[in-house]
Amino acid sequence: MIPSENTDLPMTRHSFRNLLVLLVLYLVVSPFLMPYPSLRVITHVALSTALLSAVYTVRRQQHHRSLAIALLLPLLLLYWLNLYNIIELSNLGAHILFLVYYGLLVYSFIQQIRNSTKVDSNVLYATFCLYLIIGLFWGSLYALLEVLLPGSYTGILLETAKNRVHDFNYFSFVTLTTLGYGDITPQNAGAASLCQMEAIIGQFYTAVVVAWLVGMHVSERYEKKKEDESELSG
Repeated sequence: MIPSENTDLPMTRHSFRNLLVLLVLYLVVSPFLMPYPSLRVITHVALSTALLSAVYTVRRQQHHRSLAIALLLPLLLLYWLNLYNIIELSNLGAHILFLVYYGLLVYSFIQQIRNSTKVDSNVLYATFCLYLIIGLFWGSLYALLEVLLPGSYTGILLETAKNRVHDFNYFSFVTLTTLGYGDITPQNAGAASLCQMEAIIGQFYTAVVVAWLVGMHVSERYEKKKEDESELSG
């Protein structure tokens, strides 16, 4: 039986699936559109749509969803104002709000996954979404550090970048998976520290989540087997 604090999980099943599709489309398709000015707006719309979709995956308990909405509105406003250079400092403000918003998503997803009692498609969608959001969180963290301390990261990609957000997201996932291509590198101790922490989290996430999913699946099958045997013996 699903715990009471997790009662809204069935209602968010399709939301996790939809969010996963939107995030994958944004991460894979958007970089191909950036060289074409007339198509760049599609990438920004894709990200905005993914962020909106993420609201419906946040737990309603403890006002988490209300907080997500309260963060999302100024986030999208600053994001689009920054695109058109309408106000100053919107770039910095947008990065900070991205971090807070992604952090809330990470916390909410962890709570929902932790409270799950069986491995189903909803749990798998949630774990995939959590992994991608962690990558985007660290990508925003790198971008914020670069704004605060220019030159924290250098590399061939950054020298020719038309949108550094995509490049920092790419660098984040390369670091998260410990691939380490070397086309973007940290240039100070703080930047290097963030990279090593993300690499540690990436390895820890893979080991813990896989072990947890397998353990929960085995436990579920064992309980089901015991119930079947109990019914037969009765």
